[in-house]
Amino acid sequence: MAFVYHIPRKREYSSDPRITISKRIISFNPACIETYFKDRQYVKIGYDVDSRKMIFIPSLKKNEGLKIVKNEKWETRYLNASRLIDKLPFKNESEGEYKCYWDESNKGVVVDIKKDKVK
Repeated sequence: MAFVYHIPRKREYSSDPRITISKRIISFNPACIETYFKDRQYVKIGYDVDSRKMIFIPSLKKNEGLKIVKNEKWETRYLNASRLIDKLPFKNESEGEYKCYWDESNKGVVVDIKKDKVK
């Protein structure tokens, strides 16, 4: 009898910046943190109902946004955003992993809920 053994590996992350929106949290992959939020501790979040876009503006000020939490087990960082997600007018279609890009005019990271979904 020949056994095949499972060898655990480190979790793999995309090398492209990605943001994942779930029912309770918004998480940032390591590439997203490194590229956009490296020296920031807070994120100010906004959304546009008509275009179905969200913006994440890096901030150092506590009263301007949600605190970025470091996950002990993984290299991702996340925001406890259940209240915000519950208020989203497009909440039902927002769950998933998204490509994101820098918007220079608004000085923030943008996710297009209609177009940028990866999974």
